[in-house]
Amino acid sequence: MTPMFWVTTLVVIANAIYFHAMPRYSRPDILFAVTVHEAFAAGAGRALVARYRAIVWSGAAAAIAIGLLFEVFLRGPGMEMRRQVAMMAPMAITMMVAWRQAHLKARAHAVPFSDVRVASLVPRDTSLPGGPLFAAGPFVILLATAVLVYTYRDDLRAGPITIKPFAPLVFAGMAAAIMLTRAVSLARRSRQVAVDGLAAEAEQRFRRFNVLVFVCSAYALAVSLSAATAASIPGFFAVIGRVWGFVMVPLMLFNVGVGYWMFRVGQGFQKTIAPATRQEVHGDATPDEAWKAGGFVYFNPRDPAIWVEKRIGFGYTLNMGNARAWLLIASMMLAPMIVARLLF
Repeated sequence: MTPMFWVTTLVVIANAIYFHAMPRYSRPDILFAVTVHEAFAAGAGRALVARYRAIVWSGAAAAIAIGLLFEVFLRGPGMEMRRQVAMMAPMAITMMVAWRQAHLKARAHAVPFSDVRVASLVPRDTSLPGGPLFAAGPFVILLATAVLVYTYRDDLRAGPITIKPFAPLVFAGMAAAIMLTRAVSLARRSRQVAVDGLAAEAEQRFRRFNVLVFVCSAYALAVSLSAATAASIPGFFAVIGRVWGFVMVPLMLFNVGVGYWMFRVGQGFQKTIAPATRQEVHGDATPDEAWKAGGFVYFNPRDPAIWVEKRIGFGYTLNMGNARAWLLIASMMLAPMIVARLLF
């Protein structure tokens, strides 16, 4: 077996595990991106989940079998790429079809959406975790690296980075600014589901956690590009090279741990509270018909919220029916292109 076969097989298995868990990447009363009664999701809905998962793993098994056929009978020049396509494409199609069928079947058990809206009289916390000083951390790191590069500007290593040594730092600053803009937007312009009580408190913690993820992403970008820039200075490359491995492995393990923890607590942290505290709230306060493409895309021009909880996966997604969301998307796409054009 070639190394590429094992790599592709691991990718197939990883995708199967992700799709296996997808029905539970939501609130307890949302099943296959459809708002249902929590009793149905925990009871009769399990049969629907079991059939879906059987199809997912059948598709994964078929993909691995195709890879084995290529390995035994169709080995030769140019076959590696064909084998990857032959394994990944049918598996992806099978899993998406399985999700789509389960989504349509779940809609037969959907809870009718109520147009009645209630509002909380208690103002929610829209500040960034750690405050402005913590949010400014990525820019402090980049500025310190810029001072270091300027100090050793005559000793920079030969390579593309010496053409414009400050370009990666400027690019990182722009990317960090985008992350922090998303954090502020999420804190202030996201859909609030529960009005008060333990459900609302859990939802507030969930929102602040996701805001913190954006802030930490800005830190990760600043540290990564600062390290890459500092590595161009003689004497720093060896030190950074030794330390980098000890940093990346714990970071990867941390990400896996956070992913598993998020799966356990659920969207809105609603799995951490008793079902009785959720009786006044059904789903995520968004209509099922506004979720397109099987529940992956939210499009609701009548909803003023820019961010809403994902029905598939962790965290929040943009309301594609809101013009401000498109402005945010445009800024995130155009700013890197403009900066890259000017700097590199």
